[in-house]
Amino acid sequence: LRDLAKARLGVDYAGATMHDVNSRILQPMCAQHRKCYAQIVNGSELKRVDIFVSHAWAENFDEFVTAVRGPFANWLVKPNVWICSLALVQSTHPALVAMQVGAGEDPSHAPFTKALAQADKILVVRNEQVDIYCRIWCCWEMFIAYQFNLIQKPGGLMVVGSPGGAAAPQIDISSAEASNAEDKRKILHHIMNQRQGYESVNRIVTEVRQFVADGSA
Repeated sequence: LRDLAKARLGVDYAGATMHDVNSRILQPMCAQHRKCYAQIVNGSELKRVDIFVSHAWAENFDEFVTAVRGPFANWLVKPNVWICSLALVQSTHPALVAMQVGAGEDPSHAPFTKALAQADKILVVRNEQVDIYCRIWCCWEMFIAYQFNLIQKPGGLMVVGSPGGAAAPQIDISSAEASNAEDKRKILHHIMNQRQGYESVNRIVTEVRQFVADGSA
C-alpha cells in the first residue's frame, strides 16, 4: 500500500495522512472491488488477528507505516495486523460507513471491539500530529484492551512512534472527540453503565497515556 500511495499521490505523498490515502486510494479500490483492502489483498482467506493497531487518522501516513512495521522487522513469521482503514470497507456513503464503524446501540459489538477480542497484543501508534487519546475510539480501545487483560499481560501492550503534544496529567474521556457525535454519546453511555465506571476508565486511559509519554512499563 505504501508503494501504491507513493505512485498515486506523487509529490503529495510526503505530507499525506491516512485520510488522504483513504479518500484517494482506499475508497476507489473498495468501490471497484466491493470489499475492503484486506480482502482485496488476502482474497477470501480469513486471517486471525494477532496485533490490533490503535491509532489516529491525522497521522503522517509514511511515518505510520514505518512505525507499524518496525517492531516486527526481526520476526521470522510476520503477524497478522488489524488496521481499521484496511479491514473495513471505506466509502463516501455515510450509511455504509456507519453500518461498519458506528457504535450502534452497544459499542461492545463494534468491529474494533470484536477484533480486539481476538488479538494477542495491541500496538499503540503515537504520532507528532495529534494526541490519540483526544479521540474517543482510541480511549474505547484502551478500555476494551484493559477488559480483555491485554494491558496487564506482559508484552500485551506495545507502543511506538512519538507522542503528539504535551500529555495531560489526568485524562477526561468526556473531552475526547469523535467524527460522529452519536458514537461518542453511545460510548460514554456504555462506559457509565459498566461495572468499571467513568472514573475507572479515566484512570485506566491516563495510566496508559502516561506509559506512552514515559516510554516505559
